[in-house]
Amino acid sequence: MKQKSIKNTIRNIALVVLTLLMAGLSLFSVVSAVGSDTLLKSFQRSLGHANLGYEVRSGDSPAAYPSSVAMTGTDGVLYGAAYNERSTAQLYESTRDLMGNALSMAEQFEPFTEEELCGLLAGDTLCYAYNGEIPASALAAWLEGRCGVSMNISMLLLTREGRMVLRTREEGLLSADTTVDRNAWQRAASALSANPCSYAGTASEPVYSQLAAETLLFDGAPSSADVLLSGPPAFGDPNGASSLQTLLGAFDYSVYARSYQERDAQVYVDNDSTIRINADGTVHYSAARRENEQTEPLPVPESIEKARAILERAQYSIGAGTQTELLSCTEADGGRMVLQFGLVFEGIPVVTGDPYARFDFADGQLIRAVIRLRRFTATGERQYVLPAAQAAAAAQRPGQRLGIAYVESGPNLFAAERCFTFVRP
Repeated sequence: MKQKSIKNTIRNIALVVLTLLMAGLSLFSVVSAVGSDTLLKSFQRSLGHANLGYEVRSGDSPAAYPSSVAMTGTDGVLYGAAYNERSTAQLYESTRDLMGNALSMAEQFEPFTEEELCGLLAGDTLCYAYNGEIPASALAAWLEGRCGVSMNISMLLLTREGRMVLRTREEGLLSADTTVDRNAWQRAASALSANPCSYAGTASEPVYSQLAAETLLFDGAPSSADVLLSGPPAFGDPNGASSLQTLLGAFDYSVYARSYQERDAQVYVDNDSTIRINADGTVHYSAARRENEQTEPLPVPESIEKARAILERAQYSIGAGTQTELLSCTEADGGRMVLQFGLVFEGIPVVTGDPYARFDFADGQLIRAVIRLRRFTATGERQYVLPAAQAAAAAQRPGQRLGIAYVESGPNLFAAERCFTFVRP
């Protein structure tokens, strides 16, 4: 009997050792798939443009699609989507009116603490989070409402009891009482189609304490994303899908405009403007300023919409599977307004060395634009993304929101990696 007990003990110890070995091998396989160099980059990289401004989508998506959305269901479970265009769109469409109406009714915003925010996250909530920071007036207009503050917002939180919380660039967290349509809340909460998740602010694991409280955490195995192949458009190629006519039409040009050939570029000339289309897909537009005319500066929303419309047609001209997001909106010397745009592929930002597009407005007109047209297609390969817990352990400072972005992994190749965005002042 004693000998049998010893054998059972040895067998149990062996099973424990084998389990530990299997866990180690699983972690090693993830590390091997990602690559040791990529792991280091994942720990050190951040979305460099994220704290410059805010985002606006072109193409088929409404402007205010957040990078992540979450809502508490009627069963008390939090359901959410992050960095997934289709899932995020479904949640957004079913909750947009609810959030927009509540934002319109919120008044007298006052300072709020991170501890108070974590307390609210434990209840029934609806949360929108953005990669960047959106002017309150523009965001309210996209949500078909209004807003009583004039700051830049990166997160909106609404509770079922009628509390609205904003995370702003200028003053951090602000909160106000608002009115919630309980019937609308019930309808939205009962029709959720998303994955269960939790907030970093309610997680018991200490590793998540460095993250912004509204960061969404999803259980399960490490996720993966397509590896992307990047290449220039094929203007002039009879077998290509790119449309020169559509691109020129984005700037109100005709294919019959005067043109001439330069080295690696085709140049089109109008009365007071020029378009230069390089072989690598870079488009340069410049126009003479009408300095003798008394013109008012374009309001920010009108400038954004004009740039968005140009980008939408430019993207369509090459049949791109990407969308654009506004990275920053700043004032420059001489009263100029400068907009910079980046790329998004199926909800995941594409981080490049230079902004994808830049627009300069002055004297009520577009005077300069640069668009680096590139086609991005999935190669069929998959890149593992570091698990959230391991990535969170690498947070360099408190208040970072954990995200995913495509970064260059080789010549014309982009792979998804964990990244941080800085959201807390």
